[in-house]
Amino acid sequence: MAQRENDPKEIRNSLQHIARSSVRATHTVNQLLALARAETTGRNLPITDIDLAHLVTEVVQDSVPRALEHGVDLGYEGPSQIPREHHIEGNTTLLQEMVRNLVDNAINYTPSSQENPGVITVRLLADKFGKVVVLQVEDSGPGIPEAERDLVFQPFYRALGTDADGSGLGLPIVMEIANQHAAMVTLEDAYPGKPMPGTRFSVRFSNTQA
Repeated sequence: MAQRENDPKEIRNSLQHIARSSVRATHTVNQLLALARAETTGRNLPITDIDLAHLVTEVVQDSVPRALEHGVDLGYEGPSQIPREHHIEGNTTLLQEMVRNLVDNAINYTPSSQENPGVITVRLLADKFGKVVVLQVEDSGPGIPEAERDLVFQPFYRALGTDADGSGLGLPIVMEIANQHAAMVTLEDAYPGKPMPGTRFSVRFSNTQA
């Protein structure tokens, strides 16, 4: 289309469309590679002792510029580090990918405006009695209907009624990596009963140090 146009404005619009398409294609390929890596090599990757608080805060800090671009307030609630007995045995690369996908998903599906700025909270909770660590990512978006909550973990599924940019692979990657680490993923409304109920994803890790 750009080659056929003579109007500079139309040429610019066509080139911008090419750029957006290239970014989406690159993102999809990277997501497919991440899913394949999690599915086929996760159990063979190096396993180390991980302080989830340190890992999660790093991912949140890296995600702040993208959140600001979308006008979304992204914050972290939790400790800067957690006791060694709450560390988990896992693969750093895969867990970073899992947290990043949860945050990216929240950014994609959280609308924001000057009147109603979007809010995303990443939270880490440690049960000192049960030796359990729970990661939560909650947003102020439109939420996910109960009928679709199992479907969103299937590859390429996109929630109905949304025009958010994404590949439909982020949440399947989250589920696969959680399974690799014997963690349980659940989702629920963040603000039940409100017009914008939001979504809260929780990942429960129980393989903490004794």
